Amino acid sequence: MKEPKNKFNIVFFEDFMNTVRSRGTDNALVQNGKNHSYGDLAKAAAQWQERFSSLNIVQGMVVGLKTDYSFESISLVLGLLKNKNIVALIPESIQDETPYIEDGQVQLIIRFSKDGKFSSEKFDAKVEHPLLRYLQERGKGGFIIYSSGSTGKPKAILHDIERFLTKFQSASKRFRTVLFLLFDHIAGLDTLFYTLSSGGTTVIPGERSPEAICQLIEATGAEVLPTSPTFLNLVLLSQAYEKLDLSSLKIITYGSEPMSRFTLDRITEIFPNARIIQKYGTSEFGSPHTKSMSDNNLWVKLDSDQFKVKIIENIMWIKAQTAMLGYLNAPNPMDKEGWICTGDEVEEKDGWLKILGRLSDIINVGGEKVYPAEVESVISRLDIVKDVLVKGEKHPFLGQCVTAIVVPNIEIEPARMRKEVKSYCKKHLQSYKVPTKIELTCEDITSPRHKKIRR
Repeated sequence: MKEPKNKFNIVFFEDFMNTVRSRGTDNALVQNGKNHSYGDLAKAAAQWQERFSSLNIVQGMVVGLKTDYSFESISLVLGLLKNKNIVALIPESIQDETPYIEDGQVQLIIRFSKDGKFSSEKFDAKVEHPLLRYLQERGKGGFIIYSSGSTGKPKAILHDIERFLTKFQSASKRFRTVLFLLFDHIAGLDTLFYTLSSGGTTVIPGERSPEAICQLIEATGAEVLPTSPTFLNLVLLSQAYEKLDLSSLKIITYGSEPMSRFTLDRITEIFPNARIIQKYGTSEFGSPHTKSMSDNNLWVKLDSDQFKVKIIENIMWIKAQTAMLGYLNAPNPMDKEGWICTGDEVEEKDGWLKILGRLSDIINVGGEKVYPAEVESVISRLDIVKDVLVKGEKHPFLGQCVTAIVVPNIEIEPARMRKEVKSYCKKHLQSYKVPTKIELTCEDITSPRHKKIRR
């Protein structure tokens, strides 16, 4: 296995920690109105390392962590990585931990409760996977994240921390950034390590409702909000932005799923002084630097020497220095040259890309393609609609049909809602894109990662 080019080579994480320590009293983290300096963070990471012997944590061990962001959990991760451990970030929302523990060959897990207290549990697991052994034998730390499992069993994805951090060597823009994206998500880790690498300040939310996030931005003067199109749509519906001063926001980034034209136009209108930037990334290689054609434009360019892109039959492939080492519970998806098929269908124009959606989400109606985000964008314009999810279902003659699951914004008779949605769609969509089935629900149609649950 080839090592990535890295001027710091194996001591890069040590260099990262030296930089954290050198920033001293600079503000690294805000939580519940309390500031924590970079010096505090480095000291807490060292204190965790002193506890490791009493917790039976040794160098190279695979340690599971189930928690959200906090001063303690972030400093623990830094301590574990400095100790050359492999950290398995288990989603806080899941109930059955067993498959995550087994697939990650987790030897000990640490769980944090809501009040900040932690507990640990040891397992008899043996580290046998060649990729895990690869890191251990070289004395390198790493982390495991798990895919959402939307297309089947969640994949256990192993990253080398040295390789992952290479893209942050030139991070220099210091912002106060909300840690909205989850700790167990690659985009959340990108946000965390970019902010700490650049000398910025991380802002930890107590909860992730539109009202709570808007209040947090006002209270802390947060400048960057990394989020998802689904959450931005909820912000619009909540109208929380009307009651608060959010003028500190300089950048709103979005990714993880296609953005609707309606939501993008409204966000651009409501936050005229903030740059609206589309991000792109996957759990397998993280998120490269991107450039949007304009704030209200859905075209994007992956702008990084560390990421290469090619398009084969309208599907995007990526090759990256920061790519994962591989899956622990599935075949390696990389070809011999290191290219990974993202499964995302795109349009290409003069080097710019428009991401249409995951190939597995595209609905085939009698040979015609329907992109769920396009239909959702139309339906979401209706005032009577709070949220909507569009997906394909099997059809005996057409192959698939379009189904819309609608969350009403008002009390309304189901028959009237269906009639108004279908009538509006007929005016604004081609006939094969109009939902043949419209379901109403009051349940949440988004995942804990604020993405639409299409399966």
